[in-house]
Amino acid sequence: MDVEDVMDFLVEHRAPNVVPGYVSEQLLSMSWIIDAADVARITERARQWLKSDDPFRVEVAIGMENETYLADSWEEIAELAEPLKEKFPAMAADIDAWMARAEPSYQRRKNRSFFESGPEEA
Repeated sequence: MDVEDVMDFLVEHRAPNVVPGYVSEQLLSMSWIIDAADVARITERARQWLKSDDPFRVEVAIGMENETYLADSWEEIAELAEPLKEKFPAMAADIDAWMARAEPSYQRRKNRSFFESGPEEA
């Protein structure tokens, strides 16, 4: 069984009341205890899930964006947002919140400044 199978298993066999954010947290936690190649595979599967027809998988991937980059640039992530909102209108507010959280992180990555600046430095 590879890590992608584990990810699918967690989604497909979740308890009825498990929310996507909880699965995201588990996958992110798992990333701390497995080798780098498998972490990269988790990230790649999450990127694929952002283009999924399954809203639960999309939400899990969005939740993972808090601690990892699921795209190479802000522009790449931004291009995914509108189609996701069209595909899943009920998730529009969550997608907007995700974008608001993600943009500063991608900007810091672009500028190679990985620490948030205080309000006086902004």
